[in-house]
Amino acid sequence: MKKRIYTILEIIFIALFIFSFSQLIKIGLDYRRGDQLYEGVQDKVEEVTEDKSYHFEVDLEELQKTNDVIAGWVKIPGTPVDYPLLQPEDNQYYLKHTFDNIYSDFGSIFIDSYCSMDDPNTVIYGHNTRNDSMFGSLKKYKNADYFNRHPNIYILYGDTEKEYQVVAALTVEITDPVYKFKFKDSNIQKVWIEAIYERAECNKPDMKFTGNEKFITLSTCTSRTRTERFVIVAKEVKTVWAK
Repeated sequence: MKKRIYTILEIIFIALFIFSFSQLIKIGLDYRRGDQLYEGVQDKVEEVTEDKSYHFEVDLEELQKTNDVIAGWVKIPGTPVDYPLLQPEDNQYYLKHTFDNIYSDFGSIFIDSYCSMDDPNTVIYGHNTRNDSMFGSLKKYKNADYFNRHPNIYILYGDTEKEYQVVAALTVEITDPVYKFKFKDSNIQKVWIEAIYERAECNKPDMKFTGNEKFITLSTCTSRTRTERFVIVAKEVKTVWAK
């Protein structure tokens, strides 16, 4: 009887191992397909450095022929973050679809459907992949050295490219106030950003806020719980380029 039980358990363990291994292969293949897809469109990004000023160019009109939900591009120099930025009508579809509407666990980088780039805080989502693609590399901002070596985010949106300075990196729950994107007045916004800045795991030293700034919050999941997220918050510092 015991021998039969052991045999059944062995079969179960083997089946679980085969299933787990097949899932890992599936994820790996999906990541590879996603990387190849985005590498193809990343080749169209042209970086321009003039008088020590960083700037990049993308033909958004050409990209929008593929999908008119593409609203811009997000780039963090020196990191894997270099992707089309989508502005969808809901927050679900592009969790499982690439920028050209192909079903994939890779997903897309997209703006929260409840806010816009005109809001005081714009929330942008991307998956935490195991190979650091999409927003998988954001978790490295927990490290002070990485935080300091990659201080700027650039967003091309429509006819304008803006530079943002990363001011805070922290782990939050999905109900955290960091996801707030509108404020009744500048005093409330000032209290909001100062609270985020103070509890950050990493932040830029000696920052002062007025309550009249514009921010972006880049958000990705973590591997610990279903409701935990890691975010970096960045302040708009200047318009780099505009048509």
